[in-house]
Amino acid sequence: MGVFNVFNRLYDEAILSKLDFLKGIRLFEGIKRRQLIHVLESLQERTYLKGETIFAQGDIGRALFIVFSGKIALARVDAATQKSEVIAEVHPGEFFGEMALLEEMPRTATAYALEETKVFMLFKIKLDSLLFSRPHIGVNIAAQLAKIMSARLRAMMEKPGEN
Repeated sequence: MGVFNVFNRLYDEAILSKLDFLKGIRLFEGIKRRQLIHVLESLQERTYLKGETIFAQGDIGRALFIVFSGKIALARVDAATQKSEVIAEVHPGEFFGEMALLEEMPRTATAYALEETKVFMLFKIKLDSLLFSRPHIGVNIAAQLAKIMSARLRAMMEKPGEN
């Protein structure tokens, strides 16, 4: 019985740690901590090894990725030179691939792990499920997603000489 209790305590600590992590993600702002368990249940965890491709430019997007640990590079192939150029690095607490939650369209960049990286994936189908089964949570995520994408678009349009 003692080993079982230790396992349960470790399991509970791991769950609580993940819930604390999710609470700090802007996408989940406004969702109460106790409701985040439903979000956690909707996420899929995956670890990528250094150099491993998460998705390639042109792949159909079906999920958003939240970096739990490690680091991801986003790279885009320049049409003129056909060379791959890193356009961003994604660190723990940040996410990428959010357009896949709105539409299943080709990815605009390639994502790969710069080091061993653990991510949480939120698939579009899981967000759709949350919208129906837990509307308060699903609508909150959708509203945050709209705000975040609007801010990113505005920032991109305000860059001097690039629009």
